[in-house]
Amino acid sequence: MDIKKRLGVAFLWHMHQPFYKDRLKGTYMMPWARLHGIKDYYPMAALVEKFDDLKVTFNLVPSLVEQINDYVKNDATDTFLDLTVKKAGSLSLSEKIEILNNFFKVNFRRFIEPNPRYSELLIKKGLRPLSGHALKEAIKGFSDSDFLDLQVLFNLAWIHSLNMDEDINLKEIAAQKKGWTEEDKEYILFKQKEILARILPLYKKLQEDGRIEITTTPYYHPILPLICDTSVARISSPGAPLPKRRFSHKEDAAWQIEEAIRCHTEQFGSAPRGMWPSEGSVSDEALDLMIAKGIDYFAADEDILFNSLSLYDKQYKDIKLFDRRIIYRPYKFKRSSRHISAIFRDKNLSDMISFSYNSWNPGEAAWDLIGHIKKISENLRRDTDKGLLTIVMDGENAWEYYEDNGRKFFETLYSNIDKQENCSSTTISEFLDIEPPRRTITNVFPGSWINHNFGIWIGEEQDNLSWEYLDRTRRDLVKFTAEFHKASGRIDGSMVKEAWRELYIAEGSDWNWWYGGKAHTGADNPFDKLYRTHLKNIYKLLKKPIPDFLKISIA
Repeated sequence: MDIKKRLGVAFLWHMHQPFYKDRLKGTYMMPWARLHGIKDYYPMAALVEKFDDLKVTFNLVPSLVEQINDYVKNDATDTFLDLTVKKAGSLSLSEKIEILNNFFKVNFRRFIEPNPRYSELLIKKGLRPLSGHALKEAIKGFSDSDFLDLQVLFNLAWIHSLNMDEDINLKEIAAQKKGWTEEDKEYILFKQKEILARILPLYKKLQEDGRIEITTTPYYHPILPLICDTSVARISSPGAPLPKRRFSHKEDAAWQIEEAIRCHTEQFGSAPRGMWPSEGSVSDEALDLMIAKGIDYFAADEDILFNSLSLYDKQYKDIKLFDRRIIYRPYKFKRSSRHISAIFRDKNLSDMISFSYNSWNPGEAAWDLIGHIKKISENLRRDTDKGLLTIVMDGENAWEYYEDNGRKFFETLYSNIDKQENCSSTTISEFLDIEPPRRTITNVFPGSWINHNFGIWIGEEQDNLSWEYLDRTRRDLVKFTAEFHKASGRIDGSMVKEAWRELYIAEGSDWNWWYGGKAHTGADNPFDKLYRTHLKNIYKLLKKPIPDFLKISIA
């Protein structure tokens, strides 16, 4: 950060995918870690590399890092990749159905509508979702060439223009418009693998060069306060019904933090200073664990700050009267003699990038954001020496809604942010080294960055049932582990360790994200299926019968 400027601007791009792999079968049941790696995780770092003075913070969730390494080092595969690799002329009926059901899963406005061939194939299939007899009838209208073109178009849609620009072969394949060959498809898959292999080395290099900071998240992205104690949800949602049995396992939460630090240190050469807790979710107990494990700072949503001050600080009584400028400075969360720095994001600007700017002209959107940043710098409180504006959001999901995956938006923003009179891009650690926190918080309001509560993950009937599945399975696992210690010859110790790994995966936040009214219902919910697969694998690993309740879809 330029120390002469009053406002540091910290972009924190949160990079995350749930753990999609069925570890017993060795196959990824969904492809999104691979495809977002190609379209988002590499280009997001490559865009930063283009601008010498720019500073950015990236949060890389360890479960995502593990999956990228698996694709690169172990030639991992997934269901969509298997459907792509197979020659179009050799596809079975069921494989053709899978392709028609899944290979239009890209943003319609940005990738299908502008592409005549892609649009033609979608119209041929039909705009509405099909199943059963109707889908089989639609397949009759598709030739082998149609399926090959669809395989190519879907995979091309996930390749960023930055990669197109540097590879003349890719450019020529994309320019062909239709009638691709199996050799064209093979080259696209070759380039995908090459791009995946460049992701983590590029992040490491940028950090070593002082261009970026990399932070982490508890390993499998659990809602840490709920792992510590599900009853904490009653503070932010007093009337919400909770699971019948309280789930409270701080030891699991500690493992998720410890393992994240270990993975991060091994991958990037140094321990992380900062942590973006999964979904920005915090509680006193969760923060106590972060402090104990040596984390220097965490980031959360502005509503957590407002509610913390309103509930626990007598000088703040009416949350509606808060001066928003209090979010533009770091705080010290103090517990006894120990503390951790606290950073709070500007929700409005973060949400503008996530949900609004995609419909704007990208250059105008970037300048509008810069205009907001300049106003914040001009209006800083007089008692603030230097301010910190923190923008935190998902680093992958928004860009497919932008023109050219947001490339012009980023190039305009990144090339101009440091040219402003009172603004300078910074990493969070760089700012804290210059301007450590001066104000103290002793208690934090428990909640996430969504409605400052945990309502997405607990309280609805299906969410609560999933917690009961987790609790019942964990109690069985504890019993099985005790049996192993009594008679270690009967169970392979490595299998016990693997079984616990499956439990930690099942503690991830993403499974409950898709329950209730939030996504698919019924037997076709892939996240429900994968969640129960991880729990079933615990019994399979330990050669125990799978209980009947795990055979019933929660959705």
